[in-house]
Amino acid sequence: ADLRALLARQATVRAVFAAGESQGSFLEALSREPDLAWDRIDCFNIDDFWDVRMPAQFTCGTQTRRQLYDRIAARSVNLVRFDAPDPEAEARRFESQLRAAPIDILCQGIGTSGHLALNEPNDTDFADARAVRVVEVCEQSKRQLREDPNFKALGYIPEKGITMTIPAIVAVPRIYTIVPLALKKPILTKLAALPRPTVELPASILVDTPGIMFVDRNSCPDAWIRK
Repeated sequence: ADLRALLARQATVRAVFAAGESQGSFLEALSREPDLAWDRIDCFNIDDFWDVRMPAQFTCGTQTRRQLYDRIAARSVNLVRFDAPDPEAEARRFESQLRAAPIDILCQGIGTSGHLALNEPNDTDFADARAVRVVEVCEQSKRQLREDPNFKALGYIPEKGITMTIPAIVAVPRIYTIVPLALKKPILTKLAALPRPTVELPASILVDTPGIMFVDRNSCPDAWIRK
């Protein structure tokens, strides 16, 4: 509904999407939305891994292409170059694309480690001046990815990633956080108990950020269930 409303009042829309097991059903459903003017929507990925030896089939960009971008005719598709020779230079390049104009809408998930995009626990700056940064993938995120159908066949998990920063994410005026699946209930339960944001759980920034979170019956914390 927000995409349609934006398209009704502006010539083009800039939208950010995420990959991951929890995003698959959402992306595929979005690709089937009838009469959505994708030719006026510029699409960006929120993050990707960086590893020059990684086969393209395992990247976040390939997943979002398969589940969304290849099924639509977007105005543009803008991805992190996972195999760029220099990750810092690639982060600067992708940041320049994101900063070219305001982002209108962002759709994301939450990792079992509590990461938001690839902003990892205790390695996140809530006041980062950058819009994109290079990160080290934490061990909890690696454990999650080892069970992710998109990564099981790879045999290893990349050590680095390139991601939108927390300030860049929360600056977007329309944020949708999609968190289904039972494996997400423990981290959402932790999130529900936090009184304020902490870098120990980067997704906790959402406590103070306007937006909409979608959970399902399997992921919903008990504290959020009406008695």
